[in-house]
Amino acid sequence: MEVIMVGHANTAIAFKEAVEMIFGKVPNFHPLSFQPGEGLASLTAKIEAKIDPQKREETLIVVDLFSGTPYNAAAGLVLHHKAEDVIAGMCLPMLLELATSADNESIPQVVMKIEQEKPEFTKVLSSVLKENEEEDDF
Repeated sequence: MEVIMVGHANTAIAFKEAVEMIFGKVPNFHPLSFQPGEGLASLTAKIEAKIDPQKREETLIVVDLFSGTPYNAAAGLVLHHKAEDVIAGMCLPMLLELATSADNESIPQVVMKIEQEKPEFTKVLSSVLKENEEEDDF
């Protein structure tokens, strides 16, 4: 599976560096930056240039923000069958899950797993303490 990561400014580059710090090399992760002054058309072209036409069904695009320009560009490519799917909400736990699953699971399997596990990606200390307190009461 090829993973194209797109984020505002240099977030995708930083996320790839963080993944590699924890997981090791991920040559199938391709970060792209969305810079001030770029528009939808130029970003779409930049993403499309990273997609190997022979691997479009093996290409997942991960963006930082739902409904932002990176998402809209990626969604357009998916709708035109130039990539398999797009996931918004790029975060380090999600990317680590992709890194561990990329070689042995299909994109639909990985997408389903991420949708099921997304509550695990964010934790609030006060909620965790409350849950632990409630467990101690039993």
